[in-house]
Amino acid sequence: MNFITAIIDSLVGFVQRNPLTTLLIVILAIGAPALLKGIALFILYFLMGIVLLVIILMLAFRWRIYKVRKQMEEQFGEQGRTQGGFRPRNSGSPFADRERGGREGEVRVHKTAGTPEKRVSGDVGDYVDFEEEKEQ
Repeated sequence: MNFITAIIDSLVGFVQRNPLTTLLIVILAIGAPALLKGIALFILYFLMGIVLLVIILMLAFRWRIYKVRKQMEEQFGEQGRTQGGFRPRNSGSPFADRERGGREGEVRVHKTAGTPEKRVSGDVGDYVDFEEEKEQ
């Protein structure tokens, strides 16, 4: 019973918000029922077409996401998933193919060949010798 009253309330609300549209629909229903039927069928087919288009786009989107996921799995392989993150196999780094060894939290620093020792010459600035004194 609540369902029927909800439908009637929504129809009354539509008529109150759109009196000219409701009047046009009533005039078409009385004067040209075949034309009203044609308009109703057009609206029905239009809405069904939109729903069908949305379903097709959702399926195409899901298929594309599936293909991208498969491509990433092939690119990164099983190695990336077993080590806790995705890491490319041949990244060009000399340390990429090494097995991760050592204790957890251990940090290793590797010096690269192309870095200069100093960026500023040694004669820039003055050295100030000082001692800390405690206040009494």
